[in-house]
Amino acid sequence: MDLGLISLLIGVSFIVGVLSGFFGFGGGFILTPFLISLGFPANLSIGTTMTQIFMSSIAALVKHKRLGNIDLRSGLIIAVFSFFGAEAGAQLIEYLKRTGTYYLNFIVSLSYAVILGLISLCIFYEKYRANRQESKRRNLLKDKVRRVRIPPVIDLPKSESGPISLWIIVLIGLCTGFLAGFLGAGGGFILVPILIYVIGYSPPIAVGTCAFQMVLNCAYASFTHATKGNVLFQIAALTFIGSFIGLQVGISAVKHVDETKFKTAFAFCLGSISLGVVIRLLSKELSMPSLEFLSQVIMLLSAFLVALFIMISTLIRQLRGYPKIINK
Repeated sequence: MDLGLISLLIGVSFIVGVLSGFFGFGGGFILTPFLISLGFPANLSIGTTMTQIFMSSIAALVKHKRLGNIDLRSGLIIAVFSFFGAEAGAQLIEYLKRTGTYYLNFIVSLSYAVILGLISLCIFYEKYRANRQESKRRNLLKDKVRRVRIPPVIDLPKSESGPISLWIIVLIGLCTGFLAGFLGAGGGFILVPILIYVIGYSPPIAVGTCAFQMVLNCAYASFTHATKGNVLFQIAALTFIGSFIGLQVGISAVKHVDETKFKTAFAFCLGSISLGVVIRLLSKELSMPSLEFLSQVIMLLSAFLVALFIMISTLIRQLRGYPKIINK
């Protein structure tokens, strides 16, 4: 492996680490498409990314625990049921492997583009609706979920809302687990907005709880991919080095940025990655290498800009002596 590739992997994984520590996702939605764009098959990119996310999540968990950002009850329930979803996702990858690398890469990439794009649009729409209603606390989705009273109903002390049906949390675990096994992501890019908009957590609590469940979730997902020969351990180790450094920056920053900026940066990041994946798919279908290059530029540049925004916003707030955003 040449020095240029090693430097590139560590640099990209540092940016992924900053975003992972700040937003609470594993960064798989950036790293997996990036590895695929470097020429690695989708199954190896997914398995390698899951292993890197598992190692990074352990480091993130230790720091979030120290900061008091974790709701152990909901995190444990989500993690336990995510095991079943992760195995279903990994089995689907095994099935698609038999159709050939081209179709596997296409399906995984298309799934990324659709899911990330929808989440981004939903967050921007919620922000637009909140501004028009002049009530940022209004959340119709959360209100509807709270009306589901299928027993047993449990209380989550760190949530801004009241008790919630256990089956809602179980369903969240199954869905995020499936995404971890199928897309090579910790599921955080969908779990964090769910914890904020459905469960009612503040961003720091959502990020910390997501990190907790990802340790358990990704442990199994990385294990099952390793037994299937889908992990490049050398690549996983290199990406962990960069992400570990970035994690320290991102986790420290999450208490210094208000909720509105958090959501805007999150939506922009997901939307940019979705656009980059769509352009890369078009480059394959149209046989236009220039679009492939444009895709990589969009994904890496957007991730870099968001990471830069996180670091600068935190630095400015600290220099001006603003207090940290306090969790409930």
